[in-house]
Formats: sequence, C-alpha cells, structure tokens
Amino acid sequence: MKYIMVPNQNNLLKAKVLNKMTVHQAVSALSHANPGLRFIPLCPADHHGVNEKHKKKCSKPGKVPLLAKWPQKASNDPTTLENWFKGCDNLNLGMTTGGISGVIGFDIDGHYGQTKMERLFCSSIPLTWQFSTPGGGSRYLFCIPEGEKLRKLTDVNSKAQHEELALLADGQMTVMPPSRHHNGGKYLWIEGRGPGDIPLANLPENVLIQLRKGSLKLTNEEQNIPIITLGSSLLEASPPDHLKTLSVKCKVIDEAVTQQSLDGCDETHWHHIVSMLVRSGYTETALAFSQMSTKHDTHSEKRIHQMDEEREHATYGSTRCTTFGCSKEQIKKCHGNLRMDSQTNESTNSPIALLSLDNSSSKKPSIQQYNALLKGNYGIHHNNLCQIKYKNDEEPEYKPLANFVARIYKSISKTNGEEKNIFYVLDGVLLKTKKRLSPIEIPAVEFERMNWVFNWGPEPNIYPGNGMRDKVRFVIQSTADMAKHEQVYTHLGWVKLNGQWSYLHANGALGFSNVKVELDSRLKNYALPEHVSNSKHAMEKSLELLNVAPHRITLALWGITFLSPLCEWLRQEGIEPKFLMWLYGYTGSRKTTLAKLFLSHFGNLLEHPPASFKDTSNSVEKRGFDAKDSLLLIDDYHPTSSLSEKKIMESLAQKVLRGYGDRVSRGRMKHDTSLRTDYLPRGMAIVTAEDMLSGGSSMARLFPVELKKTDIQLNLLTKAQLNSSALSEAMSGYVNWIGQAMNSSEKYNIKDLFINKRNEASHLGVHGRLIEASVWIYLGLQMGLDYAESIGAIANDQQEKLLKEAWDLFLNVAHEQGEQVTEIKSSTKFIKIVSQLLSNKTIYTRPIQENTKIDSIPINSSHVGWHDEKYFYMIPDVIYNQVYQFLSKQGETFPISASMLWRELIDSGLIQPEVEMDKGKKRIRHDKKKLTQDGRLRLLWLRRTATELQMNTNTSRGNKTSQSESYEIVDSIDDM
Repeated sequence: MKYIMVPNQNNLLKAKVLNKMTVHQAVSALSHANPGLRFIPLCPADHHGVNEKHKKKCSKPGKVPLLAKWPQKASNDPTTLENWFKGCDNLNLGMTTGGISGVIGFDIDGHYGQTKMERLFCSSIPLTWQFSTPGGGSRYLFCIPEGEKLRKLTDVNSKAQHEELALLADGQMTVMPPSRHHNGGKYLWIEGRGPGDIPLANLPENVLIQLRKGSLKLTNEEQNIPIITLGSSLLEASPPDHLKTLSVKCKVIDEAVTQQSLDGCDETHWHHIVSMLVRSGYTETALAFSQMSTKHDTHSEKRIHQMDEEREHATYGSTRCTTFGCSKEQIKKCHGNLRMDSQTNESTNSPIALLSLDNSSSKKPSIQQYNALLKGNYGIHHNNLCQIKYKNDEEPEYKPLANFVARIYKSISKTNGEEKNIFYVLDGVLLKTKKRLSPIEIPAVEFERMNWVFNWGPEPNIYPGNGMRDKVRFVIQSTADMAKHEQVYTHLGWVKLNGQWSYLHANGALGFSNVKVELDSRLKNYALPEHVSNSKHAMEKSLELLNVAPHRITLALWGITFLSPLCEWLRQEGIEPKFLMWLYGYTGSRKTTLAKLFLSHFGNLLEHPPASFKDTSNSVEKRGFDAKDSLLLIDDYHPTSSLSEKKIMESLAQKVLRGYGDRVSRGRMKHDTSLRTDYLPRGMAIVTAEDMLSGGSSMARLFPVELKKTDIQLNLLTKAQLNSSALSEAMSGYVNWIGQAMNSSEKYNIKDLFINKRNEASHLGVHGRLIEASVWIYLGLQMGLDYAESIGAIANDQQEKLLKEAWDLFLNVAHEQGEQVTEIKSSTKFIKIVSQLLSNKTIYTRPIQENTKIDSIPINSSHVGWHDEKYFYMIPDVIYNQVYQFLSKQGETFPISASMLWRELIDSGLIQPEVEMDKGKKRIRHDKKKLTQDGRLRLLWLRRTATELQMNTNTSRGNKTSQSESYEIVDSIDDM
C-alpha cells in the first residue's frame, strides 16, 4: 500500500495557510510535497475568460476539466502544473481519484450523508484530510493501495434534495481547495485537517472490503435504519448551507462551527447556538450543528426536539450578539445598525438576523423567521402581532396589534431616465391560520397610510385603538433594514452603467447581465438578441429591405430606422433630431405592413403596432417618452365622417407633430402644484396615414413619404417578413458598434458631419426644418451603411452610390414639401379665401371714388371695404370674421389670431403698414388711415396683386421671397 503523507512540520500545507493561498500557490505547494497526487485545471466558477463554446456546453461552472482526456493527462509534474496555472488564478483546481493516484474521496451532503458515513465507518471515522464545500457539505480523503480499482458509488436520500453519500473513485476527480464555487463560496480545508496538519489516513480494511462489493450500504437491515426526521410542524427545511452562511457572516459562529467539528463546543456555546437556531425555525440546522461533534448523542437530540416543541410558547428570544461577547462596534459593523431595547438600552441584535434578514430569498419564511425580523419591543404571541411591555416584576405583557405579520423584503427603484420612484414589495402571513399573504408591490409614498393592506382581502386586520395603525406600520417598516434593493429601468435606449453607455431593451441591457427593464405592455416586444451569430448575414438581410419598394421610400425608412439609436448621441452633441416621418398612401397600399417590417429591427414587432390614433393622447405621449433611442410606429391616421372623431385625431396628430418637431411637451402639475416631469419624445417615430395633415407650420415638422398601391414588390415583402428575425440581429450589432464609438475617447465627429451636410444644402432656399430633417435621415443612413461596410455586408462603391442617390431624393422631398409649407401659410390661406369670397361675391368692396360705377351686388353679399387700382382697403375685424365664418362652415378654424395674421401679412409684404414715430421710436401699425365715403378710417391696405393672382390661378405657391421663410445657416438647430 502506498502511503501519501506530509510531515507535520510543513507549515505551508497547514489548513489555515492553504486556505489563504491562490489556486496557483496551492497546487505548487501540494505538488512539491506530494509526488503521488495528480492535478488538473478546471474552468473558472464565473466562466470569466473561457470561450463561448465552453460557456454553452458547460452546465457546471467551476467543476469541468479544461483538458480533453483529463484522466490520462492529469499531472504531478511541478513544471507542467506551473505552465497550466501560472497567471490564471481564476482557474479552479481538480485532483484525480482512484487507484492510479492512490486516493479516494467521500462526498457528504446533508444530515443523511453524514449519518451514512458514520454507519459505513461504524461510528469511527479516522482522522484524515478533510475540507468543506461551499454548498454546506464536506469531503473526506483516504489513501488506498496503488492500483486498487473502485467504481463510483452513491447512496441518495430519495425523500430529500441534495442529501447523499458518494464515493469518488476511478475515472473521477474532486474539486480541491481553495477553488471557488459558482455561488461565490470557497472550498476550504477544515482547520487541523489539512495536508500539513495530519497525514492522509489509510482507508480501514473493513470499509475497503465493503466498497469492493460495490455498495455503500452494509446490510439490508441497515438500509432501513431510520434517519432522524422532524415532524411536519416544522415550517423551515434544513438546507446544509445555513451554517455556512452564518459562518461567512459571523466570526463567532465560524469559530464555533470549527470547534464543534474538531472536539466539540463547550456546553454553554452549544446551548447558545442550538437554542438560537431552534427558536428561529432552523431546527434541522441545529441538529446538523450538534452532529458535527462526537459528543452528539441521543440526549442531545432529545433536548433539541424538546426546544422545537416549546418554541411557539417560548418567552426567550434568539441569543443576542452581546451574549457571545461582541461589542457594539462589532455588532454595528456586522449588522449595519444597532437594535436597542428601549427599557434596558442594550443591543438586541442576534447573529440569526444575518440569516433571517436575507430577505432576497425566494423561500417563504416561517413565523419564527418573521419574528426574528421584528425590532424593539414587538413580537408574536398567541397568534397576534403584539407590543411587549414589562411590569415591575419583569413579567412581559403582550398588547395585540394585528392578526398578521408582514415584512418588506424588497425595495425597488424604478427610473425612466428623468425621475425615480420607489416601490416596496411585501409579503406576510395570517398568524392563526398560517395562511400566506402573497407578495404585493406598492409605491413607497402610499406605505404610511396602510391602505395597501386591503390588497390582501378582508382577513388581515389591525385592531382598533389609538395609534394602532401607526405601530403596525412601524413594525413592518422596521423589517426593511436588509431588504434586497433592486434597480429597474422603465424605458428603452442608452443609459450609463458602470460609467459605460449601454443600450436598454425589453430583456435587459446589451453587454450587461442582471439588468432589469419593465416596459408598457405595448413595448414589451422591443427586445434585441444579446448574441449575434452572423453580423454580416443579418445586415445583408436588412439591406435587402431597400428593394421591397422604390428607393424614394425605402432609403428614407432605412435612414430613420438607423437614426433612432443615435438620438442620445446627437442629444449630447446639441443636434437632437426634430421631425416626424409621415408615411401616407391609400387604403390597401400596405403602408402599415411596410412600417412594421422596418420596425422589426427593434424586436418581434410584425404583429400589433405599439401605438395608434385610437389610443389616448397621454398613452401615445408616454410611449414616445419610453421608446428612447428607438423607433415608434403610430398607426392609422385616416379620414372620418365623424366631426368629433376628426377633431380628436387632428388634435393628437398636431400634438405628436409638435412633440417630435419641437421636442416639447405640455406642462403638467402634480397635486401639490409642483410641475411634473414632461414626457418629451426621446426617439424617432413614423406615422402611417391615409391623408396629409393640414396646417402651415406643422407641415415643416414632418418628412413625407408617399406610398402608392403599386409601389411594393409583394414577393420581396413576403420574403423579408420570413427573414424578419435577422433584422433585430442587425440592429443589435449596429447598436453595439455605436456603443463602442460613444464610449471611445476618439469619437466619430458626428456633429461636423451634420453641419457640413446642412451647409451643403443651404443654397436651395428651402425651409430650414425640412433641410435638417433631410440631413438627419441621411446621417442615420450613412451611419448604418458605415457599420454594414465595416463588417463586409456592403461594398464601399455601392455604399457611396446609395448615399448620393439618397441625398438627391431627400433634398427633392424637402423642396417639394417646402412649397407646400409656403402654400398653406396662414397669410397665404387668408389671401386665398378672401380671393375666393370676392370672386363668388360672398363679400364685396366699393370703389374708393364716388363716381366709379359698381357692378351688381347680390343681396346677401357683405360689405368688407373699398378698393382702387392698387389696394383693397379692408375693414380689419369684418374681413377676419368673414374668413373665420367661411372656415367654420367647413368644420375648420383659422390657425392664428387676427393680430398674428396682420403681422404675418406685413412680413410677407402683402399689406401696406403705417409707420409712425412715437417718442423717437418707430412704430408699425397693420392698419392705415384712408379717406372713404364713410369718413377717414383705419383700414387694412391689401395689395390687389396678391388677391388677383389667387383669383386667376389655383397653382399659386405664395410669396417665396419672405425673409422669415428663407434658409439661413446657423450653429443652432432650434426653430428658425
């Protein structure tokens, strides 16, 4: 038999020293001192640094060998091990077991495993190398004869999870200290049981004979020896990691557990720890603690069971930290705060709170665990939440407050990027029936009123009395000290995480794990894939959309799609896009289908549009705010015979136009008269419509794209829909590419690109807003094509060709739309209506000279002024009212007031104003004095050339020489 031992004087291999080493240091020390042990590298517990293939295949992080044919390649050569582990301290360490190395291991999980181990060794386990596992188990190592062949054996408790005894033998390996578990814990040598503390014990001959039989069970009779279990009255199971958790968080408990595993705690420490565990509902954990020592016997078990039976009526609480000798400073360091008894002014903190206050646990707590959370003179007694008072003779008096107890186990901070709201998540239990009260989420501002209790129905009841409700509120709020804190984002788009820009989507944040996003139900499909299998293929599928319809349509749609994720970047640069895309065409032109296809770049959005003109104004506004740096589709602006419906739809359209065109929202007040946060649009939007919108300045806020019935290639549309999943992959790759540029110190000079293209178009004399809309769409197109070119999805010459074609198309649309904006200016509209009313003789003017002949005038015609060869001299209020009445009969209103109209007519050169000097200052009046048959009156001098042009043609584009409408190069892109 080959014996593997280490002299006791080797301090490097003592448990305390090995546990503080890195994996590289530990394997070096072990390989030099133990030439028979064979080691292998295992993957890191966090998978940091391993390739994607391993990540996908590996289901046991930290436990899988990184070597193919590892049983043969396992090495005891220090040089080989040095090459494997040097500079790779995140690797875990494995050691082979079986006859080749001469070492086997026993893996023990739970009380069942420990009991079976004791029976296998006839209650006489030799002192040997032993280490703990992060899951709360332990591992014993023994020496066996070299060449001895033993197979893996297990004895599993079928009535419980993770309770077994397993033999690690031929063809197997064991994870070794100081490796890390994927739960964050470490494998640690038990103090006094390390290779430098004691020699590796030989496996007893009787145990070896039993293992050769292929069984861990000695006889059939022994298989049925009952394992000690507790009654169904126990509300808390005994997962073996409870002691481990306490040991990590509390130095006193850690020392006690170590002492118990060696030669047992003294009676006082044993009682303090066991009674604390039982009182708080961890009875099986108390048993597991007691059984770690050879001192444990049937009397110990009887005492623990008796404590468990009495715990419901026990007058004592959990053992306090001060009982274990901890100072107030140490208690505050461990717990974060001191809980003080109001009568004795002593700390009431208990080590068990470090376990009970782990409110992030998804397991339902027992009543005893709820009780352990309560602060001050409050507790649970006779199925009631009570206030505890002490009489002179220190007899406790219990004053019932409520028939239930609750806790705050999670605090959620929800932010939309502009404002933050806090929510509490609570659960509870009815104390008499032990009925669970399901988790509820409430706004923190509503917690104090306690009305949220009614969410649990009529059963939870706060007893009547002065201040009772406030006391219950205090008790519940006092449980929140160690509640889990969770950050939730309620919007899409860019946000800074750990100082880096990351893009939020419905399933989290690209490049970051464990980021929670909660969205409106209509935005929940805005989800991008975290990993893109083939970026080039995905972008090629996206570029194929350009062929679904004519380029005048698809280049604009593709441009705004790839412009959307640039909004935050452009906002930072002071050039945030300010326009809306208006995709219009007759019913049956498939405009919504086409829009949804481009929208699918942001997720599975082929079904229902995220917004429509059937939605309320507030909901559309909020979705525009939440869809930050994304593309929103607002569907179905359509003609209607209902006047009220038409007004509602036009009102929403105007609001959307001004929101995206000006990036402003209506100011709103809270109930306390403070202003609410405005829900400004923070992304881009496409409106699908069957008609264009009327209204002068509004038309400059939109970029129109007309879709005719014959424009779409149906076969290509169907093909694109079948490949729509690739579109979100294309966007995911593009967004990551944009993120790298935003996070780079050498940024893409996107502002210069914008200004240069804007200046390039300055000679066209088109409305500034429309030029800028063209530049923004071009910018989105160029950035998308730059990304496509960088991954080989498009050739450079093809990219340049598309950009040139797009620029010409966009400027042509801007020019045509600019003419439409001029035509429907309020002043132009006024002149057009006046001309029409004069032409059909609804209104008339008299000659300024008395002897001039007058044509016949209809009886119902209204007199509005006078005329000569150059001017119409209109009575201002009369002519404005005539125009207003004309529009009212058609269900319309004049868009501006009379005073604004006069100013616009002056600016357009359509009326002759009067210039006066008032106290040395020039004053311009819209009305000018004129002598008429009715006397000297102030009248509107309207140039006849303007009205006669309107009367003789229906194609007038109005006055294009207005300075207010000419394009001017400026550094700011605000409203011109």
